[in-house]
Amino acid sequence: MSKLLESFEVMGLRFKNRIIHAPTTLNMSDPQGYATRRLTAAYGSIARGGYAATVVGATCVRRDGLINERMLGLYDDDYVLEFRDTVAEIKNNESLAGIQLFYGGLIPGLGATVPLKPGKGWIPGTVSWGPSNKYFIGNPRCDVIPTEEYEAIVESYAQAARRAKEAGFDFLSFHFCHGSLPHANLSLLSNQERTDKYADRFLMCEEIIQRTQVLCGKDFPIIPRLCVDENLKGGFDIAYFVEHYAPRLHALGIAVLDCTFGSMLMAESRRPDRHSTEFIGPSFYTPKVVNKENIQTLRRLLQEKGIDMPLIGSANLITPDNLRTMVDEAGADFAGVCRLSLDDPDFPNKIIEGREDEIRLSTHTGASLLQGNIFGKGWAGSAQNPMFGREDEYRIIPTNRPKKIVIVGGGSGGMEYAITAQEIGHDVLVLEKSQSLGGAMDWAGNYPNLPNMEMLRNQPNYHRKMMDKWQVPVRLGVEATTETVLAEKPDVIVIATGARAFLPDIEGLDAARRSGFAVTIDEVMARDVPARVGGSVVIWGAGEGGELALNLMLGGAKVRLLDALPSYSPANYIGSRAMVIAGMLAHFGIEIETGWNLSSVAGKTATFASKEGSQIDVSVDTLVLCQGRVANDELAVDLRGKGLPVQVIGDARKPRSYANAIHEAAYLVRQL
Repeated sequence: MSKLLESFEVMGLRFKNRIIHAPTTLNMSDPQGYATRRLTAAYGSIARGGYAATVVGATCVRRDGLINERMLGLYDDDYVLEFRDTVAEIKNNESLAGIQLFYGGLIPGLGATVPLKPGKGWIPGTVSWGPSNKYFIGNPRCDVIPTEEYEAIVESYAQAARRAKEAGFDFLSFHFCHGSLPHANLSLLSNQERTDKYADRFLMCEEIIQRTQVLCGKDFPIIPRLCVDENLKGGFDIAYFVEHYAPRLHALGIAVLDCTFGSMLMAESRRPDRHSTEFIGPSFYTPKVVNKENIQTLRRLLQEKGIDMPLIGSANLITPDNLRTMVDEAGADFAGVCRLSLDDPDFPNKIIEGREDEIRLSTHTGASLLQGNIFGKGWAGSAQNPMFGREDEYRIIPTNRPKKIVIVGGGSGGMEYAITAQEIGHDVLVLEKSQSLGGAMDWAGNYPNLPNMEMLRNQPNYHRKMMDKWQVPVRLGVEATTETVLAEKPDVIVIATGARAFLPDIEGLDAARRSGFAVTIDEVMARDVPARVGGSVVIWGAGEGGELALNLMLGGAKVRLLDALPSYSPANYIGSRAMVIAGMLAHFGIEIETGWNLSSVAGKTATFASKEGSQIDVSVDTLVLCQGRVANDELAVDLRGKGLPVQVIGDARKPRSYANAIHEAAYLVRQL
């Protein structure tokens, strides 16, 4: 039996299970840093989902330490009252309420789009400084913080902690990691050549905890989030942490250690196979439970040192089994999650109730896709879960005036619309021309030779499950026409027909398509009856075809990758994977040959031409076209003016990402 659902008690805190919502920057404050109703609703939805503890994300203790304009603050006593609604919402849902206190240090300026003045962040009045100017994160010309400012910031932490206790929080988390000032002080890299008392690298953290205990009492639980291993050349490792920092931390009487690994300092990663930041915010291709071995090593070394300290382990916990691995195999006492909290806040309850097949598992894409980056001006959301952050206004209200809704297309947008409409109480019918639901997302994850690509299918798998649960009527294998749609006598028509591969007008291409020599990326990746690909392949279009090139090469094919553009420009739905894809292409020796346009196709030879007039003939078994997508909007155009409301969503409106389709559907269905 897994320990995941067992209770745990420490320092007067009773955790009902081992699942913690890790502190996450949501950017849902008002412009002055006060808690808002949106923030309260978001954390309330998490707490309601069954978490043992819900930790409010990074809350700044002094305004000059902000990393964005929508970061929470606890600068003075005025902020206490505004937090009480959030605390009540968390506690009313039987979750312990924690809050993480933060000061920027080297981070302000990260994500800036304008040149920065030395030592300044990109928000007026903010600063970028650390123990030295040897290493940087947000501003490459950071300042050196003087002793008196250290002391003032220590007091700011403690006063913010006092206010958090007055607001009703059950425990405190301190952000001693990821480039904040306390972490910069802990770092062997950034804390160099100081001659004052803060040359003692642990002193700032120690002073913050000690002063907090003076103001809040030593019995008030503290669960600091610390960097345990910088994973940088010249930085401290787990053994150094256990030898030099853990004994002093343990002597302070903390309740639990929230462990992170990795650093954002601009230094070379210690491990050649894994960038340091992947242990903090794993990339799409990072192995799941990436910190398993780190937690095991930390636990072993702590035990050898005679230190018994409860641990929280986190990073890339995508499935319930990943959480169980963290507590049962890695040895952590708790599993801390973030991304899964946003994609499905109810997932702890679904585990408890035996409904794991209903969990909206993360695709690990687009956490902040629709509103921007959390280091900038966007609030954190979920590409898959349109309700997160909108819990109040998106609450399902059953209708007393049901409408007949015909939805054409069973991809991401169509299924989201259908499920929600059925839940509201409308009469729904989905028409899908293929023999299965899922749309583009059903083939987007079909890369067997690349790690984690199966996560992309999590989204259509969840939608299909919900379609069954809500018994949404579906007709598969139906090519909808204006006549067949109108024959259903709908009150509302929804066009969710997605997009198709763009096929340029090129000499010989039609014949090459008929012969099977020229195929599109979606035909190659189709889960049902994929197009046949030979042993030698030329892919035209690196923006879409980069991952395909890697997948085919790793599967044994000889691949050549050409692109018409002067440089690599990833498709919009690739998102944060783009840089990693470029790195992987270089690592495996796949060159993106830019500036080549397909000019003609004859037999099994594709001819490409450059703007300068050069020409190359490429003879291969298969030509794969990856030239972007165009909307399947013909039916929408034909239905306009027929006397019925027509809503067009997702790629049928404009090719973008599955997140746009889901969020458009979620909004429009609630306007009926």
